[in-house]
Amino acid sequence: MAKRDYYEVLGVKRGAAGDEIKRAHRKLARQLHPDSNKEPKAGEKFAEVQEAYDVLSDEQKRKQYDQFGHAGSQAGPDMYEQMRRAQEAGGRGGRGGRGQGQPVSPEDFEAEYGGQFGDIFDQLFGGRGPFNRQGGRSGHPGAPQRGSDVEYPVTITFEQAARGTSLPLRIDLGNNNIETIDIKVPAGVRDAQRVRVRGKGDRAGHQPGDLFIVVSVTPHPFFRRDGLDILLDLPISVYESLLGTRLEVPTLDGKVTLSVPPGTSSGSKMRIKGRGIKRGADHGDQFCLIKIIVPKGLSDDEQAYIHQIQANHPLNPRQDLGW
Repeated sequence: MAKRDYYEVLGVKRGAAGDEIKRAHRKLARQLHPDSNKEPKAGEKFAEVQEAYDVLSDEQKRKQYDQFGHAGSQAGPDMYEQMRRAQEAGGRGGRGGRGQGQPVSPEDFEAEYGGQFGDIFDQLFGGRGPFNRQGGRSGHPGAPQRGSDVEYPVTITFEQAARGTSLPLRIDLGNNNIETIDIKVPAGVRDAQRVRVRGKGDRAGHQPGDLFIVVSVTPHPFFRRDGLDILLDLPISVYESLLGTRLEVPTLDGKVTLSVPPGTSSGSKMRIKGRGIKRGADHGDQFCLIKIIVPKGLSDDEQAYIHQIQANHPLNPRQDLGW
């Protein structure tokens, strides 16, 4: 089956900016993640989305894909320059005593520069292009082949993403060979981020490929994340905002006591230092965002009492806004 256009896979236009491509990938990755989407083809679609994003998020790969399609996305960054040099070498006469003007075959190119490029030539030039396939191999061995990279989706909690965790994974190495490995997910990992584990991918070649863990972070019921900082909406009563109070609030490391000074306004940010996400030498904070809750259903006497307070302490918070 022919591959779908990568821009079509992500649902973006060809001229889409990098941020737009990133947002489209993030949205689709959440929708199609096999741990949350139980449709039979969800895993296949998820892998297709990831493949498209890997190409379109890389400036060099995207440029090659835009010029040569799927064949170009498989090529190395200097392959086209090497092709040109190889063709020129055919005109000059090269290794093995090729005569003047003798065409260069893909096999000669592989022997000269390394790598297996026959399939790329077939896709780029319809099987011939500037290289005429004449004769057999030149007798020079190609470069050792590397196994394919493998992706493995995992879902972790908000707390695990913030503090880091270790996950036991069972990896299928082929031929009923199952290996269990412990994957260390670093603290501060983001949703849809890929964590690389070298040498744990496909082992079909002389050198194994890499394993990429695609992380999906489960949203927390009340914490949110802003970089390395953690945000918490903290509702307080209008009385607590007027008079001040001391409250126990949750953090990732347990509850702490927070002092709310008298006269605190809604929207104020109360900082709890060092209770954010730690990544290397950097350490974020936790911020409590104050939301004032006012009572409803006051009696006439209670409203009259509030009016008396207002008369004693007149306040117009909009007077300096220039409206």
